[in-house]
Amino acid sequence: MPDAGKLAETKARLSAAGMSRADAAWFDTLGWRDGAIPVIETDEERAAYQRRETTLNAAIGGLALPDRIISLESRLAAAIGARIADYNERDEEE
Repeated sequence: MPDAGKLAETKARLSAAGMSRADAAWFDTLGWRDGAIPVIETDEERAAYQRRETTLNAAIGGLALPDRIISLESRLAAAIGARIADYNERDEEE
């Protein structure tokens, strides 16, 4: 889990970007770790992941590029984006 100060900053930016309590709770269950993002199993989960990724990216939109790159939101968005890509590729293979 990220240190308390960084996590508080992340949660404040995400709240300002409109992240729901349910999505924040989802991240809480994962310990806010990008390596803990689970595999997508359903189209409904994919939609939730896309919503979360959009909110994460919106939260860092006002940051300078160096800060954006190292932010927790950026790492989480990248991990979620990878899961979405994996799910989409699975659909293409079937």
